[in-house]
Amino acid sequence: MNIVCSAGGIAEVKRPRNGFNKFRQAGFDEIVLDFNMFTGGIASPKKRVEVLEHWREWMQNYMAEAQRQGLKSRIAIAPHFVKEQKVPNMEALKSELVKKCIQYAGEYGCKYIVVHPFEGDSLEESISINCDFYLSLAESAQKADVTILVVNSLRNLNGHFLRGFCSDSVQAVTFVNGLNKKAGSEIFGFCLDVGACNMVGQNMYDFVTTLGNCLKSLYLYENDGIHYNRIMPFFAANGAGSQFDWLNLIRGLRAVRFDGLAIMDFSTSLASLSQLLRPSMLEFAHKVAKYLEWQVDMEATLDKYSSRVLFGAGNMCRAYMKCYGEKYPPLYTCDNNSSVWGNEFCGLIIHNPEDLKSLPIDCAIFICNSYYDEIEQQLKDMGIKNPIERFNDEFMPSFHFTRLESDAWKGQVK
Repeated sequence: MNIVCSAGGIAEVKRPRNGFNKFRQAGFDEIVLDFNMFTGGIASPKKRVEVLEHWREWMQNYMAEAQRQGLKSRIAIAPHFVKEQKVPNMEALKSELVKKCIQYAGEYGCKYIVVHPFEGDSLEESISINCDFYLSLAESAQKADVTILVVNSLRNLNGHFLRGFCSDSVQAVTFVNGLNKKAGSEIFGFCLDVGACNMVGQNMYDFVTTLGNCLKSLYLYENDGIHYNRIMPFFAANGAGSQFDWLNLIRGLRAVRFDGLAIMDFSTSLASLSQLLRPSMLEFAHKVAKYLEWQVDMEATLDKYSSRVLFGAGNMCRAYMKCYGEKYPPLYTCDNNSSVWGNEFCGLIIHNPEDLKSLPIDCAIFICNSYYDEIEQQLKDMGIKNPIERFNDEFMPSFHFTRLESDAWKGQVK
């Protein structure tokens, strides 16, 4: 998985230079081309004329600065309106704008563009309206060499959020496959809005695994399941935990080996901060992005190597052996505790770390201990040239619910 970040709230539409500079300083090298940033005032009668006259000029200046600073863009978001905005001739205006945005997305090197559906008064009406709408974009997408991503939606019924179009995973797959069949090629895919899933209590493992190869991208943000906000991942906390089901989402993404783009949006979190604090939030966002990429790619990283050993003989090693030991069997594990060398733990012989020096150079060493930096430095100081990876047991397919204490751990070593 690769996480890209929205620059909204950081880079101003008409003066983006300083914001992009902070964006790069935080560690990001890619932005989302969100056309809503340039067309956002279109619902206001006072601003509509100005927006329609100048949005392309604003976009071109914005993207010119992004390119000048080396920020690439592989995914775009098309303009989106909702009924409550009461935009005149909304369907025709949206269709016209989206076609133009598809063209620009292709010119700026985007591979995907997320296009939100219309919401009809019934499921049948929604399917009919959106089938015609998306197929009307197919020619533009083919010319621009851009894949259109359908996204699940919500319905707002008197302030209560309900499941909307393509919020059922089977319906989503059927709809996307039907579009591709009618278009005659793979022009369409799916972008899963995980925040929308959380608002209506959906099991994201089931949704992700049902989507399978249809899933090309994610909207990645958090909310508390009540307020439709876009909060920094892990920030919608209650008590000691998040109110978002990260466990099932990450399990599902691992199961399908998701390697697409995820759009991380924390605009609600940014809006609550002073402009002076936002760069610090951006730096933290980059750390969160790298953490989530690491977690989702965990099994794919294991599968990358033909042979591997573990470093650590404790709870994390036990979790590895329970969940991945059969599929990705290690040669052995090692530990800095000399009193356990030569013993067996979870079916593995515990070795002296010095034995790592005799490994074939292509054998990977997976650190199964939370002291990642210290152990990695130890291995480098030993002159180890093998690939060094970090394993983690926070999002496993299954769990041990008892932790090994020192006496209990001794009892498991033979």
